[in-house]
Amino acid sequence: MLSQKLGVEHIFRAYDIRGIFNKDLDTTIMNLIGRAYGTLVANKGGNKITVGGDIRASTHILLESLLSGIASTGISVEYVEPSPLGVTLFHAWKQDHIASAFITASHLPPEWNGVKFYHGKGMGFSPDENNEVKSIFDSESFNNPDAFNVGTIEKTDPYDNYVAYLAKKFSELSNTSIAIDCGNGAMSLVANRVFQVIGLNTKVLFCEPDPKFPNRPSEPGPEVLGELSKLVTTSQYPLGVAFDGDGDRAVIVDDEGHVLSGDETGIIIAKYLLEKHPNSSIVINVETSLIVEQELKKAGANVKWIPVGHSYLSFEAEKENAIFGIEASGHMIAPKVFLFDDAIVIPLLMIEALDHFGTKLSILRKQIPSIYKERFDLPASDQTKFAIIEKLRDKFEKEFGQVVSLDGVMVSTEANRVLIRASNTSPLIRVTIEANSSEEFERAKTKYLPLVEQIIKNN
Repeated sequence: MLSQKLGVEHIFRAYDIRGIFNKDLDTTIMNLIGRAYGTLVANKGGNKITVGGDIRASTHILLESLLSGIASTGISVEYVEPSPLGVTLFHAWKQDHIASAFITASHLPPEWNGVKFYHGKGMGFSPDENNEVKSIFDSESFNNPDAFNVGTIEKTDPYDNYVAYLAKKFSELSNTSIAIDCGNGAMSLVANRVFQVIGLNTKVLFCEPDPKFPNRPSEPGPEVLGELSKLVTTSQYPLGVAFDGDGDRAVIVDDEGHVLSGDETGIIIAKYLLEKHPNSSIVINVETSLIVEQELKKAGANVKWIPVGHSYLSFEAEKENAIFGIEASGHMIAPKVFLFDDAIVIPLLMIEALDHFGTKLSILRKQIPSIYKERFDLPASDQTKFAIIEKLRDKFEKEFGQVVSLDGVMVSTEANRVLIRASNTSPLIRVTIEANSSEEFERAKTKYLPLVEQIIKNN
């Protein structure tokens, strides 16, 4: 296999391709990836796609290699560079292209990069579809047209159309103020413009693109959002928002400077959408808290559990005709706006929710029942992690009878819930524990963590 021969088998993940630039992923490898991806598109009857990339220092170099690889297979390309993810996917959708690709390493450190593949409407490739790309790469069965039938490469600028589309979708927003932390990532290129065209008052932090991410990591965790929390409270703004590196996740800060979890943000927006569209379906992944399911069912939702992964979020939302989709990690989609996880939509929906409920965000947050919840990431090799989950499933089935095995293995009691699953993107076993009290949380933690650690050690 070519990936083994080149020593890059590990860069092919379930939902994307990623590696350290010029170590795992260089221009030669990216060109071959482009040839494999272009061949897959050609095999599916496509002839033109959209390609984009974020603001990382290596993105432009890798983009040129990917473009030439794709075009060499006979597929034409319209490329957007640089941009947040949503701008590129918006162009592919509006141009009715069969597929798109986006060069990014999302929230990973600056030395990383990679590529994600999408269907034309913005639904991410499934693990099986990504494996098709790898299979073509490994077999080197590339489409090789003659010199007169190679694809064309054209640069395109969809920014004006993208901003106009969002301004129309959110034309009835009140004259609200919002603080924005772009983290020097790709959202620096468009977020403030969108908010201002809609008519919002903005104050910005770190909204100058910088591939070194000098002010905070591209991962917008609560521990690095102190400046945003301070700006919101000192300016007495109703909310703030922080974006990740490529713009597919948003983290909300309330008027008291509290950083909301993905579960809390999802519950508040979903309740608002349910009041506009009663008895609708909402999809949530298995890592979301039981509180999410309980609160949304009380609000009248038809709740559908799905596996972890952004491709499941979009596919299942379309299948269920859902009004909203929630991942605990912060990926969310509102299909009435986009069928893909463009983070710009989340603060706009939150502002609509605040207008609708007529109260402070901190009050809405405090109305959500509290729960003790924490995720533990335990190192486990990619070669053994799924076998470990199978052993845990067998053990728990013998101990508890029926267990939930939609994605990993889940054990629930009246007092606590434990979800154990293999990461699709990293050599990790993720253990999520939640409970109604600190005592129950510690009891579950004491029981399950050592057990999982021992099974990992024995494999």
